Amino acid sequence: MKIVTKTCTSIALLSTLWLAPLTQAYSPSDVEQPRWHNEQYVADSFIKIALQREYNETANPKLVRWEQPIRVFMSSEVGDESLQHQLLSTHMQHLAAITGQPIAFVENPNNANIFVIFTQFDQVEDKVRQYIGDPERIRAALDEAVCLGNFKINSRQAIQQGTIIIPVDYARHRGRFLDCIVEEITQLMGLPNDSDDVFPSIFNDRSIDSYLSPLDYLLLKILYSPALQTGMTPAQVRQKLPSILKSLRQNGDIQHAPQRVYQGSLRQFVGE
Repeated sequence: MKIVTKTCTSIALLSTLWLAPLTQAYSPSDVEQPRWHNEQYVADSFIKIALQREYNETANPKLVRWEQPIRVFMSSEVGDESLQHQLLSTHMQHLAAITGQPIAFVENPNNANIFVIFTQFDQVEDKVRQYIGDPERIRAALDEAVCLGNFKINSRQAIQQGTIIIPVDYARHRGRFLDCIVEEITQLMGLPNDSDDVFPSIFNDRSIDSYLSPLDYLLLKILYSPALQTGMTPAQVRQKLPSILKSLRQNGDIQHAPQRVYQGSLRQFVGE
């Protein structure tokens, strides 16, 4: 099995970093046509997020996604377990509704294929050893991370198992607790990369988004389109994207992405 690691990184010098993407993101043409209405922009964004890797030097990345129902076991060692469960459950249901991929909690860890661990910062490396392996293998990610996501794939590039480790104390200190829940499990669906070129998006470390954006909604819809197959190369995916995007436009997913991504989301849950 291959292992892919993802992190939710913190934002230093926040006001400076926000300024750059906001300046780049909005021009007069963007006011008339949001970026997710531009099918070429959506296609390029999907390739960058689904088929490139931040911490893995895979020479020929392939499309990865789940081919089996997702069964989540949650472990909390830091209090507020009910709140953590509710936030995680809401976002899991949201992802299931968008992708059509079954996602549910299990009470027995032996039946799980995703483990979500809420812990403390000083316990992160121990949790990595327990659930992932030698921390030195992902040292770069550990040194940068507020929280950590990792998944394993089989020879067909199907995701077989995932782990999310959220140090609640550190994530809250950095103002990234909710971001960790939203970003990490979303990336474990098969969108493992981050890119400053993709905006607005939770997959952009310079973006201010804590919730799925309309663009993120479309990336998830594309990822689980029946027109794609696990293990496809970037060239094979690009060939399919025009017909997928045409279908998304015909059924209103592009035009109504803001309304559809809001429905059932954590943003709606917390009342923003």
